[in-house]
Amino acid sequence: MEDNGGMEPGKQQQRNRYLLHIVLFLVTLLTTSIAGLELITGRSFFRGGSLTWADLPDGLPFSLSFLGFLTVHEFGHYFTAVYHRVKVSLPYYIPIYIPFSLINIGSFGAVIRIRELPGSRQKYFDIGVAGPLAGFVVALGLLVYGLLNLPPMEETVLGIHPEYLLEHGGVPTLEDLQEKGKPALVLGGSLLMDLLMAILPLDRAELPPAFEMMHYPYIFTGFLTLFFTALNLLPIGQLDGGHVVYGLFGKRIAGYVSRASVLALLLVGGTGVVTITEFDPSYYSSYQRWLGEEALKLLLYAGFVFYVVRRLVRDWSVGQILLGVGGALLVQAAAKWLFPGIAVNGIWLLYSFLAVTMIGVDHPRAPDDTPLDRKRKVLAWLAILIFVLCFSPSPLVLL
Repeated sequence: MEDNGGMEPGKQQQRNRYLLHIVLFLVTLLTTSIAGLELITGRSFFRGGSLTWADLPDGLPFSLSFLGFLTVHEFGHYFTAVYHRVKVSLPYYIPIYIPFSLINIGSFGAVIRIRELPGSRQKYFDIGVAGPLAGFVVALGLLVYGLLNLPPMEETVLGIHPEYLLEHGGVPTLEDLQEKGKPALVLGGSLLMDLLMAILPLDRAELPPAFEMMHYPYIFTGFLTLFFTALNLLPIGQLDGGHVVYGLFGKRIAGYVSRASVLALLLVGGTGVVTITEFDPSYYSSYQRWLGEEALKLLLYAGFVFYVVRRLVRDWSVGQILLGVGGALLVQAAAKWLFPGIAVNGIWLLYSFLAVTMIGVDHPRAPDDTPLDRKRKVLAWLAILIFVLCFSPSPLVLL
């Protein structure tokens, strides 16, 4: 017989759950601190031996900022659920450390588990919108603080990349790197970031290029938190944005919006896979090369699009789906031809896949389907505005 110290089984399970939450938080604090240290130094913690545990506090500005955002976001959901007497778990933080990734942020975020379905459309909405609204305040504060407290740009960037001084005579532009054939991981902008850079009284001479912003903990955390806010506010299924759209428009229209959003992610993410090129006899004379590179890539991508579309519209025939896939490929090819600079953004392809396989595109109807009152409708439109301001079509691009 297991000895639980005389504690009742229910209380023992509750204590174990609390312990799990604490352990996950502490491990995530560690992994995000290591990630933050690597970001600000441009060096690896476990490879090369140049960073030690004594350097770990330098990663705390990133770690505490990012975890602060996650905590405020998730507890926005949590306290609203408690207010509505909906059973819910404390946040589960998700630590991760990927030593060989281009950018390691130390966490996959945090989630809470709603242990019972909210009984009304208003409760769904309140719980869903509370997290993004609370987290957005933190995200905005981090970004404003980071932009208004810029360290000397050349000193910061050249301290991380001393090779720039030898190769470029200083901090290079993106064009300088591309001329030398060197890759650059560029942070994509958003309407809000562009707006803040335009209106804040910041020293623009100290503003780093977009491919160096990940070394600035508050700016990079601000970028990440805007991105995660937009990600949660995508109007799909039971994401926070799905709750908002369901609350505002009801189940039927929410289903249409959800499907349109997944298709939009598919189109945005995959534009660049299909290209229209001029006929080159010297290239196409080698059928093996064409079949090996172009046809196989197109076939695999078309199969992926077919899978996503079929999961979205289950009542369509195979012929209708094939026509839809063909239309999507043509639109993407035309977009790439008109705007050659567009690059494939795999994160949106991945998210369109997750939407149809794990997240789901349909929102359940609440037993009490009473529409939102006027105040909640105002909050819903505010959340939609925040989504538009935070969304970045190309959050990270490797050039």
